[in-house]
Amino acid sequence: METLEIEINDGIGALVLNRPAKLNAMNATFFTELPRAIEILEADTAVRVIVIRANGPHFSAGLDLTDFAPGSQNIQSTNDIRSLQLGFIALATAQKPTLAVVNGYCIGGGLDLIAACDLRLATRSAIFSLREVRIGIVADLGSLTLLSGVLPQAILAEMALTGRDVDAVEAHTIGLVHSIWDTAEDLDRAVLELGQQIQANPPLAVQATKRLLVQGRTQGLTQHLELAASYNVALMRSNDMREALTAMKERRPPNYHAN
Repeated sequence: METLEIEINDGIGALVLNRPAKLNAMNATFFTELPRAIEILEADTAVRVIVIRANGPHFSAGLDLTDFAPGSQNIQSTNDIRSLQLGFIALATAQKPTLAVVNGYCIGGGLDLIAACDLRLATRSAIFSLREVRIGIVADLGSLTLLSGVLPQAILAEMALTGRDVDAVEAHTIGLVHSIWDTAEDLDRAVLELGQQIQANPPLAVQATKRLLVQGRTQGLTQHLELAASYNVALMRSNDMREALTAMKERRPPNYHAN
């Protein structure tokens, strides 16, 4: 795979984002490879726990706007957005426990990815943001639904409507992450220990518990994603998104009243 690596060791299957030079931004290839990678880990009987992590200093800067800028041929209809959602749905409904390991930026689609996991751990360098609104679109990969069972509604609304950054300490305080650690080495040890604790329990009970967790958090997910996709097909053609991206590139405040 071009954008992902799979590592399997002692019952833990790691799915590793592997575009560090691009801050692990999610390009068209990533969205094709993600559902296949999850399928591989789900099918491997040696894997009892799935860990999502990233190579490099940052987890993910989110959507790669080189591939998904306004007018992009990659987004022409709701079907195009549905294809991007497949890997996130596969992760949210995975039958094996899933842990997300976050360092550095976890922006937009990166936050959608970890929202689909059962538990999230981070280093103190982690920065989280539901930044879609700042580029003129809505979060259409599941975080607004999946995080509604994790965060207080007012906090989720504030994050989604402002697109502001949340540091690791605040993320831990509000419950977005399970724990924070000073170094990547400390975090790796914590993830290994947590994975071992899960594996030490009776497998059938773990599987049944995971099925119940999936059922609880994914009720209404399909309808939510369908609606978000329909919004974004229109929004990605809007002058608002063009102005937001142009202003970002030119390092100036956007002027939406001029559109």
